[in-house]
Amino acid sequence: MNRMVIALGEAVRTTRKNKNLSQEALAEKVGVCKRTIIDIEKNSGNPKFEILCTLVRELDLPLYQIFYPEVTENYEIKNVLIRELDNCSEYEMRIILSLVRSLRYTLKNEETVYFGE
Repeated sequence: MNRMVIALGEAVRTTRKNKNLSQEALAEKVGVCKRTIIDIEKNSGNPKFEILCTLVRELDLPLYQIFYPEVTENYEIKNVLIRELDNCSEYEMRIILSLVRSLRYTLKNEETVYFGE
């Protein structure tokens, strides 16, 4: 079975439950029948692009978990950072980007000093 289909099913099921939504309630929000949600969660559904987009937006699903299931990294902190950036103005994002680049450069240099890389 396709890993992306499995990842989508797991993400939908887990997130739906975490948001205390029934399959029926989610189906209503997405504009599909309950059977569609059941099939997706059981990894037997392959939703059309429009349904996938609506699911992703409704549940705020992390796309990289669905499209890159082979990556085992925990993305929770990245989700938090992305949500914080969503609330920033363009001006704030430019400043934050500059700070992040500078901080990453500094941290990489510290790694080299401490670990001899």
